[in-house]
Amino acid sequence: MTASRSAVFSVAMAFLWASCGYAAARKADMPATSVNPQVVSLNFVNNGQHLTVTVGQQIEITLGTVGPKQYGNPQVSSPAVRLESVAQAGPPNPGGPTFVYIFEAVAVGEAQVRIPIIHSENPDWTKRLTFAVTILVGSAVGNLSELYASSKPDQANTAPWKNAWTNLLNDVRQTFTPSLPRLTRVEVELVVANPGPSDDEITMYLGNAEGEALAVVSKTVPVADCRHVLFVFPNGGLQVSPGQIYSIRLSGGSAFGWKYVVGGYANGAASFNGRPLLPDTRSTFLFRTFGAS
Repeated sequence: MTASRSAVFSVAMAFLWASCGYAAARKADMPATSVNPQVVSLNFVNNGQHLTVTVGQQIEITLGTVGPKQYGNPQVSSPAVRLESVAQAGPPNPGGPTFVYIFEAVAVGEAQVRIPIIHSENPDWTKRLTFAVTILVGSAVGNLSELYASSKPDQANTAPWKNAWTNLLNDVRQTFTPSLPRLTRVEVELVVANPGPSDDEITMYLGNAEGEALAVVSKTVPVADCRHVLFVFPNGGLQVSPGQIYSIRLSGGSAFGWKYVVGGYANGAASFNGRPLLPDTRSTFLFRTFGAS
């Protein structure tokens, strides 16, 4: 969808305060801080800054617009920082969407992260509102296991796969029962289903027992690397109730299929358009969840 000039103007006005904040922001190297030591939280006020993080830290950039989505795909200049997921911030804002771009510092080095404005007809607004930060990644201080303490394996379907899969064009879901009170990551196993483009955008919806969406997270998945696809939740994870049933739903194009097995994971089941995936026997999709106490 192409935004009108008035919509783009609204975006510029919405970020006028942020532009002032940017002008006054300190541009020198600065240590990144957060209430959660693993998560560094940024917004448009941090535009143009340099910051330092350590290997293993999660970097979250929250950006919103008025009207239709105005930010394009993030551009990262170095493999020191990797884009993990893009989450919709909730509850939905009737004025326009807000997204959380979730990155992870994975290697020592320096990377510029740039999130461009799209649909703008004014080059000056495009330059002013495009978000960019420079991230210096240093070695982790202490034990890396402390930084990854929020990624304890929780639920998993460990049954061996026997070449069965179904597409993501229908409503496909897997229920599960967490044992930890915070859900931080979900991994699913996909397979290339049809020839076509080199990648596809996959969206994961986390739902409760009533079917309400608690989180919406997406990522672009390359055909060459789709076996284990990880979705990361913002803000250090979501609070869940251990012992209660939740669901993972995937949506995408025709490129990928979600692997499933007969039997498998005992604390949940696979469904297809609201019915059991297989009519005569219990089946489960291949997945893993991670959480924290």
